[in-house]
Amino acid sequence: MIIFLTIFQYLVQATVDLMDKFLLTARKVEPVSYTFYTVVTGAVLVVAWPWVFAPLPLEFVFLNLLSGAYFALAGYIFFKALSQGEVSRTVPFIFGLVPVFDIFISALTGRNALIPTQLAAICLLIPGALIVSHHKGDDWLKHAGVKVLSAFLFSSYYALWQFSSQHGPVLNSLIWNRVGGAGILLLLLFYPTFRRKVFATQQVKQKGSTSVIFLFKQIVGGANFIFLSFLYSLGTISVINALQGFRYVFLLLFSAFLSKKRRHLIEEDIGSGMLWQKGFGIALIFAGTIFLFI
Repeated sequence: MIIFLTIFQYLVQATVDLMDKFLLTARKVEPVSYTFYTVVTGAVLVVAWPWVFAPLPLEFVFLNLLSGAYFALAGYIFFKALSQGEVSRTVPFIFGLVPVFDIFISALTGRNALIPTQLAAICLLIPGALIVSHHKGDDWLKHAGVKVLSAFLFSSYYALWQFSSQHGPVLNSLIWNRVGGAGILLLLLFYPTFRRKVFATQQVKQKGSTSVIFLFKQIVGGANFIFLSFLYSLGTISVINALQGFRYVFLLLFSAFLSKKRRHLIEEDIGSGMLWQKGFGIALIFAGTIFLFI
């Protein structure tokens, strides 16, 4: 049962990824603005504070706030990368490389030594990420650089978050985290350049429904995050993480279908050769993820 629930969770996450891509490109939302509203609305978690609040040592309050600010930065680079490339390339590339950086950060900090299965995973994850993302054009390396930076930021954020959330209820730490992210972005509104980008709009058809789609995406994404936390609580973290490849498979299938039937919603290169390339890259990432967690 846990496997089917996990696969369903990744199906929902793939849907959220597609909505992110649609809003960033079809609705032409500026990545700075998208990050601002995503992080600030995520701070709605404070409504749960009366039930989960617990006093923390001052240094851990600071670390949680700092990790929240770092999360905002990681989110911005991710949305920037997503706005520049195809969702079926960008998401597998970034989150396929995150475990590689996790391994290296863990080894550098002395928490864990490299073991053969991790080396085997790296030998699959890196080629898989490169294959799934490669395309013709002079801008490939530039886009790849942004995606590598995004993967590194997410990995280092997870390491910081894991350390900062060691005291008190996890939800209490998560709320401090979200407050830190929202707080730094609200403070940045005092800078005119940042403020202009946050409130910038472009003329597109049906612009009025953008906020409705965004709020729906936030609700679905938030509910899916809670559902994932519930699955983790069942004590099957390794199985859940190992199945993350289903997220990439669903993304490839959904994006290919939409590009063929509803190209105005999302544009992807769906030539037979390109689908085989993406599929092979995702298969390597999937195999590497299984090596890493099983």
